[in-house]
Amino acid sequence: MARVPLTSRPLDFVYFCFFLNHIPASILLDFQKFYPAAYVPSSIVGIRQWWIDISADPLVAAAARGDNLLHGELVWFGCFAWLELLFQFPVFILGMRGLWNGSRSIYVLMLAYGASTATTVLPCIVYFLQEHPNMTPAHRIMLLSSYVPFLLVPLMMTVDMGFRVYNIVASAEVKAKTE
Repeated sequence: MARVPLTSRPLDFVYFCFFLNHIPASILLDFQKFYPAAYVPSSIVGIRQWWIDISADPLVAAAARGDNLLHGELVWFGCFAWLELLFQFPVFILGMRGLWNGSRSIYVLMLAYGASTATTVLPCIVYFLQEHPNMTPAHRIMLLSSYVPFLLVPLMMTVDMGFRVYNIVASAEVKAKTE
C-alpha cells in the first residue's frame, strides 16, 4: 500500500507540527534547568527571562531561580521536567518519524505520550491559576494561551490514538474469527 502524504492526513499533520514546534521550546526553555549554567549562552537565558517577564510564569521562574524541584512544594513539577526530558522529548522525534512515514506502529507510543502530557500539563495550569504574587489577570491569560494548547493537542491525540489502536485491534479480531 502506498504511503499517504502527511499533508493528506490532517490530524497527523497537526501532531507532526506540534512535535516539531515543541523541540526548540524544550531545548531552549524547558531543559535549561538541566544544563550547567556556565554552558548556557546569555541569549538563551534571555529567552527564559523574557518569558518570565511577560507571563510571570511561577513554574519557569522557580526553575530559573534554581529552586530544587525535587524537594518541597514543587516536587511534582521537577518530576514532570524529568519526564519531559527522558520520555516526552524522545517521543517528539520518534513520533515525527513515524508520522512522516505513515507508520501505524507509532500509535501506541503516541497514545502513551498524549495521556502522559495531558496529565502533566493540567496540574501546571491549576497551579498558576491559584494566587501568586505579581501575577495579574493579563498574566493568567498569557499563561492560559500558552499552556492550554499543550493540554488540548495531547488530549486530542490520546483520544484519536486510542480509537486508532482500538480499530486496529478490532479489525484483527474480526479477521482472526473469519480464518
